[in-house]
Amino acid sequence: MFTITEQSPAESRRRRDRASIAVGRERGYYRVLFDSGPVTVAEFARLAGMPEERAAAWITEQLDAEVLRSVPSSVGGSGDDGESELLLPGEHVPILLGDQGEAEFSGARAMLAERRDDVAPVIAAMLRT
Repeated sequence: MFTITEQSPAESRRRRDRASIAVGRERGYYRVLFDSGPVTVAEFARLAGMPEERAAAWITEQLDAEVLRSVPSSVGGSGDDGESELLLPGEHVPILLGDQGEAEFSGARAMLAERRDDVAPVIAAMLRT
């Protein structure tokens, strides 16, 4: 049993996930991922202007929360050494980037409509609020 000041492990994780998302939104990390497509951690760190170690920590939080996905490196891409690349799923874009009806998000809006039941739980919670 948890007291008023204690949190369940699930609530602690939800709070951590929401805080990590807030960091990504405030610092423009999701925009970097949207604009650059699948990238390695090193590429993301360079594009976001941050140390690779800090980028890796944030990316790990995002992968744990299922906000980002790890995909095999693209053929001919910079991840040809076998390193996985990070992908911001299209269905998450309208929520994370604050869709205001921009034309650039039309495909992402369609993906969200089609895959609404498949979004990460933390993203689904954001849709309900």
